Amino acid sequence: MLIIRIYQRILRFIANNKYPSQVGKANLFHKALNGLMTNTNPPCFHSETCIPPLFFKPALSLKKVLFVVLCSVTFSASAFTQVPQSKTDKPFFESPVETQKKLPVCLYIASYAPGYPWQNGIERGIRQSLNDKCELKTFFMNTKQVFKESELEKIGVQAIDFIASNNPDVVIVSDDNATKYVLEKHYKNSRIPFVFCGVNNTGSTYNLPYKNTTGMIEKNPTEYLLKLLFNISPSKTRVAFLTSNGTTAKKDVIEFKQLADQLGIKHQAYQIQDENEWRKVYKKVQESDDIDLIYFSNRAAFNTWDHQKNIDWALQHNHKLSFTTQDWMMPYVAVGINKIPDEQGVWAGQAALEILKGTPPSEIAVVPNQNVQLWINKEFARPFKKELPENVFSKSIIYDAKVAH
Repeated sequence: MLIIRIYQRILRFIANNKYPSQVGKANLFHKALNGLMTNTNPPCFHSETCIPPLFFKPALSLKKVLFVVLCSVTFSASAFTQVPQSKTDKPFFESPVETQKKLPVCLYIASYAPGYPWQNGIERGIRQSLNDKCELKTFFMNTKQVFKESELEKIGVQAIDFIASNNPDVVIVSDDNATKYVLEKHYKNSRIPFVFCGVNNTGSTYNLPYKNTTGMIEKNPTEYLLKLLFNISPSKTRVAFLTSNGTTAKKDVIEFKQLADQLGIKHQAYQIQDENEWRKVYKKVQESDDIDLIYFSNRAAFNTWDHQKNIDWALQHNHKLSFTTQDWMMPYVAVGINKIPDEQGVWAGQAALEILKGTPPSEIAVVPNQNVQLWINKEFARPFKKELPENVFSKSIIYDAKVAH
């Protein structure tokens, strides 16, 4: 009981001086002891109101005082030297500590602009995987209609600035331009982990994978579709390949030619500038005696596209079976074995989550897409019913122009 009383006296002395320095605290402590030893009330300092002693006892011997002091210091050595003092005389409430864990930052570098159907599906899949698990921020490079190398490199630098300003935990890049002008050029084997997706046909073009990457390759089901059509009509194996310009289109042409050579088929490939040229080329290959099948790959790089006019044109010259591997190209062809962009995005998001859990990207295997959908556009396919599998009309997804537009 005596220890507690003396301890209270010491604390009152220190509390009486609101903001004592460390030396001041020691002096107060010394004066409090003197007050105890001389049996007098301790003096007041700086005109402060003294705290009257609640308990006071006759003077103690130095030996007893030292014993009491040691006990009190042991009881709470920090009570008078480390307790912070309020800098306001008004009542206040301590702000509650934020208990919600801060989400990691995930960046998505998209090669094209919002609205491009393939990219929309990838982004949809990424958001599905990362929902409420990551703070997702997106940079759209908008490079589908950019062809100059210098311009593409400038846009790549803008993406780098975006990455640097957001200090990400992981970055996802989709399609070839983001992979080439951001990942390969500036972040190869860097400390920042990357997940790529939508890289056409092979990653070897960019020497993928790196130590800091994993990803999903975008494999076209072209070979499967061609073999299917060739089995039905073995004599009709000459193919025309129609696409636009751009980084991805150039890769697609190279890959198509390699596949055609591998299958031993005659082929022609066209990289087309705009819709006017497309109509001319389309009419030419439809009327050519050297072409059996028309593969319409992509038209996204065209500056303009009159949807209904080009449908009418294609129907007017619909003499050869046409096909695609993109669902958004179905209005203009008879058959599609189409990739599913959401698959790329879902996988990329799941890989990003594994990286955030601590798995090194290099330990996550690079994989190709696995899923495709068989589509049929009855209006274009009807004249070629004998050239298609018997159940293609019943087993395929039917393209419906009213739903699509």
